[in-house]
Amino acid sequence: MAVLSQEEILKELKGGTYRPVYLLMGEEPYPIDVVSDYIEQHAMDEAERTFNQTVLYGRDTSGKKVGLECDQYPTFAERRVVIVREAQATSQIGDLETYVSHCLPTTVLVICHKYKALDKRLKLYKAIEKAGGAIMETKKLYDNQMPHWISTFATKSGFGIEDRAADLLAEHVGTNMTDAAKAIEKIRAAVGAGLKTITVDMVSDNVGISKEYNAFELRDALFRKDKRKALTIVKAMGQNEKAYPVQAIIAALYNGFDHLFTYCFAKATTKSDDEAVKAAMAVGERSPFMVSKNFGPASRLYTASDCMRITNLLAEYDMRSKGYNWPETTTRDMLVDLVCRVIG
Repeated sequence: MAVLSQEEILKELKGGTYRPVYLLMGEEPYPIDVVSDYIEQHAMDEAERTFNQTVLYGRDTSGKKVGLECDQYPTFAERRVVIVREAQATSQIGDLETYVSHCLPTTVLVICHKYKALDKRLKLYKAIEKAGGAIMETKKLYDNQMPHWISTFATKSGFGIEDRAADLLAEHVGTNMTDAAKAIEKIRAAVGAGLKTITVDMVSDNVGISKEYNAFELRDALFRKDKRKALTIVKAMGQNEKAYPVQAIIAALYNGFDHLFTYCFAKATTKSDDEAVKAAMAVGERSPFMVSKNFGPASRLYTASDCMRITNLLAEYDMRSKGYNWPETTTRDMLVDLVCRVIG
């Protein structure tokens, strides 16, 4: 058994190595789909798939039935492939241990156990370990990790993406890798083979995100203490609460002022702009140029203490947006009130 990442499994597969069992499990479904789709498309020729590739769905099968399907030899082919999608819904999945404990070397079993991990106390899990299978466990990304993931995805796809464009796309999709990948593929299809770098305009034009009214433009307006601009943005956001969920807006602002606190504190203690930039980069900012452009001027308007006050305020409004100690109100009114309290 090997606990492997998506990249490690794909490297093996592209090298022609197929393990007898793949347990793909966890909170984030996107890597599970990537690996299972690769096996489905590349484990055998198209002509061999009719008799040697079976796709089952957990809600329609059981552990015993999956085992019986796996316990068959290939027909005029090197291997059989059995893929169990939505395996978390498989009844009596533990019964699959009977097959896995003596699995056929000519069968490749792919278990797609989404949104949660398989219980590691089950005999099935231990049987997969003994059989030399591969286990991949996925985790949901945090909001502040998503822009980096988008940038990496774009690079692996053969083109770049502006930091601001990655931030804007991350704000739109949240932590949903699948939605981010689909959005990037949509942009690539629209732009064509000449795509070199995804820009903010491309994201705005092809994904339907306003490049003027978004959380990062709001953050920058607050950084500049541009109250008129900030109020214009939140009033526009308030007209479409579905497109601009208040919790996502508050989270983006919290990250911004938390990073600004780090910048201000480093600048105050080291008396060095370069050290302040390094400190901001260390907590998640990705562009030294944008840090200098936005954080430098903001540090002349806000102290580290101001930033602490604002992050505490944002935490309070996050709780209020979820119904704690706050009368029923609109997103627009809540954000207007927040802007006024941040800027004063």
